[in-house]
Amino acid sequence: MRHLTKLQFKTADGPTFSRSRYSRLPHAFGMAMLTIICIYALSPYIALWSINNALRSHDAQTLSSHIDWSALTHSLKEESVAAILGPPPAADDLPDFGSSFATNAVSHAIDTRLTPDTLLSLASQLIPSSKGSTVSPSDILSHLSAHFVALTRFEARVTTTPDQAPTVVHMKFEHWRWQITRLEMPQAA
Repeated sequence: MRHLTKLQFKTADGPTFSRSRYSRLPHAFGMAMLTIICIYALSPYIALWSINNALRSHDAQTLSSHIDWSALTHSLKEESVAAILGPPPAADDLPDFGSSFATNAVSHAIDTRLTPDTLLSLASQLIPSSKGSTVSPSDILSHLSAHFVALTRFEARVTTTPDQAPTVVHMKFEHWRWQITRLEMPQAA
């Protein structure tokens, strides 16, 4: 049994030495951890590449798999209500008469109309058409600025035209994939 736990190695000079087969285990573990960290660091960029391909090919199913629908609808409701009604009233002020109606109308519209097809049509208006041509990685990188905000959060700023403010895509690592949780669209002037 003892000969199974020790390996015999011969050097170039001829003497032998024994080395446990477990002595390489820390090195292998370190390499495995480095590989996992590299894959994780690249994974949001791969998700963005997949989202870009889904948008360009109008693949609603792939796009839908990269979206956390509850988080996205919640953030769009907040942004839409804030854009329509302005800042919330102070704690001691009563809200305007129409604010609850507007809040409910916006909430209902987002709940019933926000679908992958709606997002695809919105994206087709924002992304310049490139029918018949392929998009190179350098073209995408020239319009993209992305970074980790936290360990499980990622932010990408996409500029479609030089004069326009960027669209900010917020992503979160959930359920073993990166999902869009919020979109910040450029405000109309």
